Formats: sequence, structure tokens, C-alpha cells
Amino acid sequence: MTASKKPRLSFFVTLPSGEKEKRQPACESILIGRRLPPRPDHWNLDDEMVSGNHARLTLGEDGVWIEDLGSSNGTWVDGKRITARTLIDPTSIIRLGRTTLHLEARSRAATAPAAAPAPDEGKDQTPVGTPAEVVEGDEPMPDLVMGDAAPDAARERLAAVCELTAALSESDSVDALYVLLLEHLHRAFAFFGRNIHSGVLTGPDLILKAYKPETDPPTCSLTLARHVLRDKKACLWRLGTPGAADPSMSLMAAGTTSAVYAPLVWSGEIYGVVYFDVTTSRRAFEKDDLRLVQRMATQAAMFIKNVQLGQVIQREAAIKARLLAQFPPSIAERLAQLPDRTAIPSERRDRITVLISDVRGFTKMAAAMEPEAVVRMLNDMFHELTPIILKHNGTVDKYIGDAILAVFGCPEADDQQDEHAVAAALEMQEAMRKLEAGRWRGRTPFRVGIALHTGPAIHGFIGAPERMEYTVVGNTINITSRYCDAAVPGAILVSPQVYQRLHYCLDVEHPPLDIETKHEGVMKAYVVRGWKGSRAVKKEGAS
Repeated sequence: MTASKKPRLSFFVTLPSGEKEKRQPACESILIGRRLPPRPDHWNLDDEMVSGNHARLTLGEDGVWIEDLGSSNGTWVDGKRITARTLIDPTSIIRLGRTTLHLEARSRAATAPAAAPAPDEGKDQTPVGTPAEVVEGDEPMPDLVMGDAAPDAARERLAAVCELTAALSESDSVDALYVLLLEHLHRAFAFFGRNIHSGVLTGPDLILKAYKPETDPPTCSLTLARHVLRDKKACLWRLGTPGAADPSMSLMAAGTTSAVYAPLVWSGEIYGVVYFDVTTSRRAFEKDDLRLVQRMATQAAMFIKNVQLGQVIQREAAIKARLLAQFPPSIAERLAQLPDRTAIPSERRDRITVLISDVRGFTKMAAAMEPEAVVRMLNDMFHELTPIILKHNGTVDKYIGDAILAVFGCPEADDQQDEHAVAAALEMQEAMRKLEAGRWRGRTPFRVGIALHTGPAIHGFIGAPERMEYTVVGNTINITSRYCDAAVPGAILVSPQVYQRLHYCLDVEHPPLDIETKHEGVMKAYVVRGWKGSRAVKKEGAS
């Protein structure tokens, strides 16, 4: 393509690495993609989520247009995935994969002013990941409740704030406190309509403990949550706000137009982050809304602290009562300081991830087959599945007939145990499909259901002196077995505890399933569809 006169416009490009650069189109039509040959009408993006031929920019007399070329992850303009040729303007934010483009356009007929500085130039630019506004949250409560809301809306907000205290005071569970906080937040902002989402992220790993509504995927931004966790200050994000140099990819993908993030902080101790966002252009959060959310979050944090203290006292009292009858007071005191200790194990892990794989309908199938055929197919299956578990840093605890019990995170600790367990489960189901299409062609195939759950367990060598075996014991294994019983052929179920840790990268079906159990009551489970985008799990330590 022949290069035309250089148009008077430029794009500010933010790459996944955080590097920023300024690009000016050299032609009227620009092909954007990955690994394109160097040409004036090509823009290469170093982004694994960008397709080879991803999108095309066209500079016309009527403006600048962008068109998606059938890319895998789509082209997004102002948080919406485009399906047709779309006109963009200087306020538009374009996302391709994990790369964003922000147009700085000038009229062709006008005299071009001095070039705008790139986002990383100048002293007044907002750093990457910094929200538009932050507040301390110390304004008087009446002003926060009223704001510019209509009288009926203001009364409802005041009722939501006042009744939150009463509701929190009746709860003896931290998880229940999170749910109550979200319910009252939605009530306080009911006049925003139905396009609002909220959630609570806790701990340094930002584990998703609750979100609303559960019928939709969570819409949180880990970038903003980490900012709040670090600074312990509430922040406000609005789409297209001047100075918001790096709009979050997750917010853009969810269609969020305005979001509030507030710390759950009390007496200088932070317990997590509550987020609240809206996906409509008709209304955006203002500073008064930000301050109100912060005040309600502070209320919840105070009760979280009280509940945690009460739980510690109750747990230590119960443990001491049991241990003092069996051990000297000095040993009992030391054991009572350890969380969730109800026995004296040789080793206890606060968290491991358990994977159970079980052939569906095995008993009925085995009764109709020759014994040699049953054994051969079982050996085939174990031969394929065992190396997959080992490759992803898992340990095969035992084979139980047609089932496999595997653990991740012990005997060696693994910070990525949840990711490794899910990766193993996905690869195991793929291996079963290959067996069915290959060596088992023409036979009635085995189909497995797989379940994963994470929690505490005791591990070590257990058995008689002449036959010691390494194994894990604890209720976490029992709970995983309940989930596995509910897994249909070819399915992977994960518990809420696993999903809370992988919500940002794991693609699941919503809403979660309700599983009826005899002893535990109703348990929720998520059906895994795969990873979000083209994410690949790291395999450190895999052989």
C-alpha cells in the first residue's frame, strides 16, 4: 500500500508489560496484529492475546474507524466488544488483547498544535494503575448519605447505613458479614438500577469471598484492588476520566463505566477490599458515593475484627478443654495457639488442594465386561492420567478401585497448587477423550468426573511399621469426595474455595450448582469450562 501524507493524529499505546509508546499512522489503512512483516501499513503488538490479523484502522474524511478481523479475543471500544466497523473519537479507549490504544486526534483542516506528551512524559501524569480519585473517608455522615440524591433515595440510603450496623451485630460469621455488607450496599444504591455489581476480596492474594449478583461473573479489577490494599484508601475509577492513564483490562471487558473500591480497614489493620461498580453510561459514581461506600466498609471491618477475636477465644477455649485432660499445661498452651488444631499430627498443612477422579457408572460397566478387559482399561487410564498429575506438581495419594486421589501442595508446599490442580484436571479430561477416540474405539469407554477442593489436612507416613504409606487425612478429602459424587461424566467441579482463588483466570458456568449432601447440607460447586483467554499455567518444578 502506498503511504499517504502523514495524518495529524497519534495513538498512545500501553503494552501488557506496562511500556508506553506513541504511534502515528503512516497510511490511511493500518493492519494491527502480532508477528506481522514490517511495513508502513502494519502495526505489530507484542501481546500473546492479540491475533495475527487482529483489527484494521481506517483514516477517512469522516473520522477514524476500527474494524475487528475475526480475532480470537475481540476488539473492545469503551468496554464493549465491537461486531461491526466502528467510529472512534479522542475519548475512546480501544483494547486488543491486553494492549490499550488511546487516540489523540486533530482536525486535518486545523493547524496542528504542539504534540501532546506521551503518558510517561511530564511530571503531572497519573502513574499506571492509579485511579482517578482517592479519599480518606472522614466527611460527616449526613452529607454522605444525602449528597444530591432525591428525598426518597436519600431516606433509603440512610436506612441502609443505619440498619447495616444492626445486621452486622447479629452475625457470628465473617463470611456472612461480607454478604450483609454487599446486600446493604446494593440497597443504598438501588436508584442506580440493576446494572450494579459488587464483591469482597480478602488477604494479600485478594481471594474472592463474596460477590453479587451470583448469576453474573465477578467484575473486579485486581489492579485497583491492589492499589487500595497497598494505600488503605478508597478510590474512584471512571471510564475516560482525564488522568486515568491505565484503565483496567478487566473493567473494560466487563463493560464497567464507573467503580468504587474501598478498604475493609479498622484500627490500621486491613482485612480486604470491597468493590462496587456500575455498567451503564447514564449514571456514574461521584465522590459522595465513594465516601459512603468507605464508611459502610469501615463499619463492616469493625465487626469483622470483633468476630475474629471471638472465634479465636472460642477455639482456644475448646482446644484447651480437650488438651488439658491429656497433656501437661505447658504443651496444651502451646497447641492451643495453633489454628484449627484438634489433634497432634506429625505434620499439618493449613491448605492443600485435593483432586478426586472417578469413573462414572463403573460398577454397571464392569459387570458386563470380561475381568481382563476391565483391568486392561483401568491400567490404560491410570497409565495416561498419573503422569499428568505428576507433571503438574501433584502427588498420587492412592488408587481406590477406579478412582484416583491426588493432592497438590504437599509434601512440598506450592503457592500455585490451585492452578496446577485445575490444569491437571483439564488435561486429564482431554486424555480421556483421546483414549476414547484412540485405543478404546469400538468399546464402551470409561468417562470420569473430577472434583477439586482446598482446605487443611494432615499428611505423613501412616500404617504398621512393616508397611508405612504416605497419605493425607482430614475432612477436606471427605468434602472433595462429595463434590466428585456430583460430577457428571466429562465434567470438572471446583468448590467455592478453589474458585475464590482463581476467579480472575478460571472460566466457569454461572450461577454455581447447588449440591445436596447428607451431612454437609447444600454445597455450591462451579462447573469449569477452561481458562479465560489464552492463559497458560506456569509449570515450575514440573518434570
